Amino acid sequence: MLLQWCNLTPYGSSKLAAIRFASPCRVHSVKIFPTDARPFVAAPDVVARTEPKAFFMDVYFNAHPMQPVSQADGKSKSKAPNALIPTVIPYAGGQAEFVVNMGADARIPRCVRGDFETVSMAIYDPPSLNVVIRLMFCLKPPNEDWDLPEFPHLYSDLHEEDMDIDLDSAYRCLSRPVADDIPPESLQRFAEKIADAISTTDNTRSYFIAGILCRSASQHPDFVHVLMQTIDLERVFDASTLDEDTVLALLDASANPDIARLFDTDWFKNILHSTQTLPGAEPEFRKSVRRLMSRFEDWRIFGEALSNPDGDFISASMFMRDVGSEEKSFGIWLSCMIAHDDLLSSTQNAPTLDQNLSGPLWDSALTDISYAEFLSFVKAYVGVACVLAVYAWSDSLPNDHCRERTLGVLRLWQGVPGYREIVNHLLLLRQMTFRLECMTMDNDPPAMPGIHAENIILNLVNEPRCYLSPHFVKCIRSWQPFSLTYISEEERISLERAATVADDGLPGAIEELARTEPAPFNMDRVRALRVAVTIILHCIEEDDDGDWNVLQTGWKEDVYGLFFRTVDAAFEVGQDLRQHFSVAVPSLMSTGLLEQLLLLSQQLLLLLAHLEPFAVTTIRTTRSLVDAVLHIFMSADMTVQTFSTLPYVYAAGMHAKRACLHVLRIFSESSATDSSKTRSAFILRTLFQKSRIADNDPCQRVRQIFELATNLLPTPSADYSESSSKWVHSTLPVILDDIEHFLYILDVDRRCELVCKLITLDNGVLGFAEWFISQTVKHMSDLAKFVMEGQTEHVRVMTQQTVDWHIQTIMSLTGPSSTHSSLCLSALSSVPDGGLAMENVVMALLNARVYSDSLLQLARLLASSSIFVGPSLNLAVAFAFIRGASVPELHADVAEMFERARKLLSIIDGPELALDRLLWEFGHCLSAITDSIENLEPSDLRTIVSALIWLCDKLPGPSDIPGLSWDKWDKLCSIFEDQVALEVDNFSKTVKGKLTPLPDSSSPTTIIPDAISMSIHDVELLLQPTIPVPSTPKRKSLAQDVLGLVALSPPTALLRSPAISGLTKTYTKNDFRELRQTPSARQNTSRLPSMHVDVGPCYFEFEFNTSSPIIEPVVGHPIEAFGLGPPFSLAP
Repeated sequence: MLLQWCNLTPYGSSKLAAIRFASPCRVHSVKIFPTDARPFVAAPDVVARTEPKAFFMDVYFNAHPMQPVSQADGKSKSKAPNALIPTVIPYAGGQAEFVVNMGADARIPRCVRGDFETVSMAIYDPPSLNVVIRLMFCLKPPNEDWDLPEFPHLYSDLHEEDMDIDLDSAYRCLSRPVADDIPPESLQRFAEKIADAISTTDNTRSYFIAGILCRSASQHPDFVHVLMQTIDLERVFDASTLDEDTVLALLDASANPDIARLFDTDWFKNILHSTQTLPGAEPEFRKSVRRLMSRFEDWRIFGEALSNPDGDFISASMFMRDVGSEEKSFGIWLSCMIAHDDLLSSTQNAPTLDQNLSGPLWDSALTDISYAEFLSFVKAYVGVACVLAVYAWSDSLPNDHCRERTLGVLRLWQGVPGYREIVNHLLLLRQMTFRLECMTMDNDPPAMPGIHAENIILNLVNEPRCYLSPHFVKCIRSWQPFSLTYISEEERISLERAATVADDGLPGAIEELARTEPAPFNMDRVRALRVAVTIILHCIEEDDDGDWNVLQTGWKEDVYGLFFRTVDAAFEVGQDLRQHFSVAVPSLMSTGLLEQLLLLSQQLLLLLAHLEPFAVTTIRTTRSLVDAVLHIFMSADMTVQTFSTLPYVYAAGMHAKRACLHVLRIFSESSATDSSKTRSAFILRTLFQKSRIADNDPCQRVRQIFELATNLLPTPSADYSESSSKWVHSTLPVILDDIEHFLYILDVDRRCELVCKLITLDNGVLGFAEWFISQTVKHMSDLAKFVMEGQTEHVRVMTQQTVDWHIQTIMSLTGPSSTHSSLCLSALSSVPDGGLAMENVVMALLNARVYSDSLLQLARLLASSSIFVGPSLNLAVAFAFIRGASVPELHADVAEMFERARKLLSIIDGPELALDRLLWEFGHCLSAITDSIENLEPSDLRTIVSALIWLCDKLPGPSDIPGLSWDKWDKLCSIFEDQVALEVDNFSKTVKGKLTPLPDSSSPTTIIPDAISMSIHDVELLLQPTIPVPSTPKRKSLAQDVLGLVALSPPTALLRSPAISGLTKTYTKNDFRELRQTPSARQNTSRLPSMHVDVGPCYFEFEFNTSSPIIEPVVGHPIEAFGLGPPFSLAP
């Protein structure tokens, strides 16, 4: 703080210049400025002038003892001595600052002397940060002290030897700071007087000792140590003297680590436990006792976390949050962090974090926190706390310039991730809220501190827990209409509405939650709802019977079914969020509103988790809940993907996603909804059925449902538990059909992941592995019918892809990396007609001239194991190997392909060999490898020649080999003769003599594509169901039941018809129409017109399932056969 700015010029030959002060003060430093320097940005007209550029200057101080606390009431003061204390300042030019060590006395600069013409200097008196912290948060000086000239350097007088001390006077004596340089002997004598004043018959001893410890907790560490060593605390505290005020004082005092360790003993904990069990103990008192006991443990955790890279950083951060909730505890903790050498060094020597803070570490969702992140968070917390102390000090003086700068820094930090949460948390301290209120109530004319304060409050209200502070609510409700500078009147009304909800307490919060308003949500409605839900959650979490109290309060307010109203609110929020991510016409929603909607959805879901034990849910309610969770989860997931560069929107999306997973798991693990189906089964069935709805991006929808569904499965463990067995018996059979449908629309990786989890959970109880493998083989075999002919191009390619995905699934489950490979191989071998199905699949793909890497892996599996045995299957696998050598994209080992094929063919009897097909396969394969055959090793060529010789030996005579041109055949023969002919007898006679090339125009084999591109028109055609061709129904036999002739009319209508002359009449040509033209026939119009026409309506057959919320048309279309309908099929 600037005490004085002066331009001094020596007077006469004495070379003296006087400096005048109106009252004693403590000078911290003297700063000299060179000529033409402008020391103050706020006063640019002030220009320094110092001549010459370097000189010595003597400065004379007048020592003045500071007023002791015993004289604060206006008693006689000691007269200031007139002695001058000299010191020398060597000024070497430029801007230079000289620190003055004042000690406990005030030293007033009176005059200067030196060989200078003029000197411009500023005299400063900044109090130490520790003193500011003590005065602002811990000791709270009275208003009279602020007016004293010695303030803030007013210290407690512990030197008086004859001072008669009792506990009350000692407590009042410590209302001011104790000087840090006080002699240890004085501290010891003062502590001994306190110990002597303790009387076991005085029931107030616990209260005063707790108060003394609380006031000394922020002082110099030596003072606390002396008190701890001198006072016998076991004589002070017992269960009969501990009241709520005493416990609260000890809670604040325990923010000092030394005091916390002092009370962290068995005897004191036993006292606290006994006070909790007293019959008359109030809930608030019990809560304070629990917090006090927790603080002892919290200090141990926090101290270990500062030095141990493997510490419990989450609990340590929660301790910092708890300390920052109350002013005295916060001030004492902050004072210790900067005054205790061990705590200070642990933060100063902390490693530097390479990245910014991602958020507050007290977020329960964080699980993986590094040592560097924790220490950086502690440093940030201490830094913000110190700035708040400076802000409070500058506001109390007041110092407008300093206050404006500190508020600007706080406003800046509110936009920085990690800092915002710290700032907003500490701004809810009572005096901080009061200071913001004062600055926003009277800002006419406008000033920057007031504008900063309004901006800070506008950012603060985004966290609805601020409305839990009655002081903050008072601040908001104190604003008059059109009285604010930055906040608009519409925004003020919105804040007023939320403050009114908070002011009304729990009844007002329940009423606000139950209120219905038309969609869409605006910021006003969202803010009020968030405040309401925050109040309800606070009541539930802070009281053991909070959830029951909430329900009773709702009943008193005529609000019944709070759980169901909350479900409806969550569903409405989810629908509003989905509109923002609609692919049709997305709503224009600001990122601020999106963030608040996501956070509101998180709160609503957490409230549902609390209310679930008290709710009697129906199937309809559970379905609505699942719909709400699904809408919220999908929107939150899209938010995380879309707004990764906006940290707060991204964090809101992550919070909402975790809440969705949390609430669904809670509901799934609860009791059954009826006798036959568990709630877990119902929720999973609903989720799986929702995957069939083509809403927005169907691929994203399936992925998101997969994430939700896998979270609901019990966690597989190495030891098969009873709970897992119960889940398998009660849930898995119910969802089997739905889970099969869902598995087939997943990609291969997620499909195998889910199947492996279910196999682990099943553990052979129901045979899920055998069932799934069997179903996969069956579907794959059925789809093989559509991979080649009779379908459109897109249907054919999609079918080929689906078959390939089934093959990939089997290979992934039976591969060496699978944890269930042996079980799945056994299941595959036990599939009825599995060999025939595999043969059909392989041959269908080969006939369609498509190939894939998974098909080659399947061929290797079938060739190297005895899963299936049969000549026709071996022949198909051999064809697959030969074909694989002809596909260059596979980069397969040609020699391996021919060798494997020859081994398989050699075990097949001659009559079962399809020689024509073999010739075709060999011919096209040789044609494909001709261009790259020069790159093969001689050993590889010998393998090919051996296969050709074997083929020629099986041929009855000379044969054509299709697919080879003469040029390629000559090239191959030339290479074979040059490389391996000498090693093979009669090569020319055996091979060249029997095989004749026969060129053809067959298309080459292609790789099954990973993706398909098609137009919207093609998609429409693909999804269009097959409409049957209209035709006249066949004539029915006359011998059938007479009433069977009636199409739709009831039998009584037929018998009453006067136009009926007989029941066996047969009509020809237009007889029936002519009969209907008679007047008597027109009297009965109940019969429908004739269907004997060539135009008829298109009928759809529907499947109705009473337990399913979805009704799907069953159409005769190939796309349904291979499971690719959903998510492409449309459903209501």
